[in-house]
Amino acid sequence: MSRTVRASRPIKLDGARNVRDLGGYPTKYGINTATGQFLRADNPSKLTEDDLDRLYGYGLRLQIDFRSPQETEKDPSKLQGFKDVVFTNPIMIDDVHSAEGGAASQQTLGEMYINFIDNKKDVYLGVLRNIIENHMDDCVFFNCTAGKDRTGTFAMILLKLAGCSDEVVVEDYQVTGENIWPDMKVLIEYYRGLGHNLDEDMVKSNPVHMQLVLGHLRAKYGTIEEWMLECGLSMAQIDKLRSKMLGQQ
Repeated sequence: MSRTVRASRPIKLDGARNVRDLGGYPTKYGINTATGQFLRADNPSKLTEDDLDRLYGYGLRLQIDFRSPQETEKDPSKLQGFKDVVFTNPIMIDDVHSAEGGAASQQTLGEMYINFIDNKKDVYLGVLRNIIENHMDDCVFFNCTAGKDRTGTFAMILLKLAGCSDEVVVEDYQVTGENIWPDMKVLIEYYRGLGHNLDEDMVKSNPVHMQLVLGHLRAKYGTIEEWMLECGLSMAQIDKLRSKMLGQQ
């Protein structure tokens, strides 16, 4: 796929490489996704005081930390307990099975993303309802460890709801691997030192993985709205969340 879409650039922070606004992407509605509504992010455990102040000034009031209990215990989020930011920790995996945690997975990344949307609808329902009911006026920060897999799947959901093309979704996903590659190289070398060869494909963001889940979404559910209805949202709630993505609430 030719890269004709320009992905959002990371916000300049001292303690994270890949905090990016989902705003500014073209949609089928003839307007761009709104800025200041959603930030996708990597590990928040090294954010500095200046970083926290900048993010708070950006409007951040809700953190959705998709990491496992093992990950959050090892590297607690600096946003937890910061001012009046609401911290939530919905669990997508109950152990560190993804490449982000450094463990081998029996699935390809694309298969893991499909597993998320097929089998974690209850988790997504709770996350989306919380945003719709309590945080429509806030900037929502969502993260995992690398900001690639659990974060990338949720970003896909939001961007498709906003009416973004597959090309936009894939580019937004693909650039993550480039942004975090310096950290991933360190991770690969660390595990090699322990005698384990970490599959480089698991720590990159190869477009084929996001293309796979997008194709599955269309084949099984039809549209992102139909998937959300299966999760348990009403059409009114879906429209409300879309309005946030488009800055029309």
